[in-house]
Amino acid sequence: DAGDYKCVASNDAGMVERSLTLTLQSPPVITIEPVETVIEAGATAMLNCQAHGEPPPTIKWSRQGHPVVSDERVTVLSNGSLRIVAAQKDDTSEYECVARNLMGSVLVRVPLTVQGGPSRAKGSIIGNINDIEFGIAFLNATVTDSLDSETRVIQAKITNVPRSLGPAMRKLVSILSPVYWTTAKEIGEAMNGFTLTDAVFKRETQVEFATGEILRMTHIARGLDSDGALVLDVVVSGHVLQLPSAADVNVKDYTEDYIQTGPGQLYAHSTRLFAVDGVSVPYTWHHTVTYHYIKGKMPFLVETLHAASITTEYNPLEETLAFKIHASIAKGDHSNQCPAGFGLDSAGPYCSDIDECETRDTCQHECRNTLGSYQCACPSGYRL
Repeated sequence: DAGDYKCVASNDAGMVERSLTLTLQSPPVITIEPVETVIEAGATAMLNCQAHGEPPPTIKWSRQGHPVVSDERVTVLSNGSLRIVAAQKDDTSEYECVARNLMGSVLVRVPLTVQGGPSRAKGSIIGNINDIEFGIAFLNATVTDSLDSETRVIQAKITNVPRSLGPAMRKLVSILSPVYWTTAKEIGEAMNGFTLTDAVFKRETQVEFATGEILRMTHIARGLDSDGALVLDVVVSGHVLQLPSAADVNVKDYTEDYIQTGPGQLYAHSTRLFAVDGVSVPYTWHHTVTYHYIKGKMPFLVETLHAASITTEYNPLEETLAFKIHASIAKGDHSNQCPAGFGLDSAGPYCSDIDECETRDTCQHECRNTLGSYQCACPSGYRL
């Protein structure tokens, strides 16, 4: 019924008229709602919000009840949409679009999640395995979202891998490089290696096979290059279980627990299986991660990384080793409790190692403390 009206009165003596405008005021109604958005760090987020009402409503944005302040990255556009360029992990939050006029106001909430992580990685691998030097091998990897967006998919190829080592390295591909931890899909508030350290860290890894072989690795992550690719170097040394080139190697799904042991310090461990021609072979590993303490700490005392759908393939003609792995990271099952072998240090809070060897009856003879555990040893001439 709103519009311009005219009243006309007339008789034989003449005519008179009056005009008026009828305006019907109405409270705001949001016609275009913002939708839950998940983007990669560095990308642009656009949260759309439009409303109708009379008089036309104004649109303002807030973040958890506090007004959004425009700056060089954050802008409320003339159509009411909120634009965030070069999105950062800290932009992850719940945002509110508020439409208001003289008749009232209406609010709608929307979560924005900014993820972790470079889309490419490159680096070098040097050292020796089973006393075989392999010069410099080169790693190139790409990181994408899985189809269901539940994990990140890391696909990588390592070149210049000698034929004498290729089959043995097939079971090591998932831990040969820290790319999977650095770029894992972040579930909830959990942080991957990139978010936590800006991809600048050192990782020392030791792999132990049930058959007695031990392999040590040092990973140095140097951040991102000018093209946004993760740059890292890997040094390996030691021995692994030798496998025939024709053996069918299947790496099982596994989990890794990351424990905050101090400022800028993590300890991680895992036990896994790989199958050789259908026969399961166990092996275990642990590693320590150090990074600049100013980067802070994980939001949980313990985070668990899930690795699944691992495939490996060695091409002896090209001397290349290719692998694919799906990775995600979430808070641990007991995310705010220290696991066995660690005690809570409330100063952090951190999980500090418990020295089991301080207890006299831990071992009958020699006790050697390790992170999260201990080892008993016997005198020369005896075995445990």
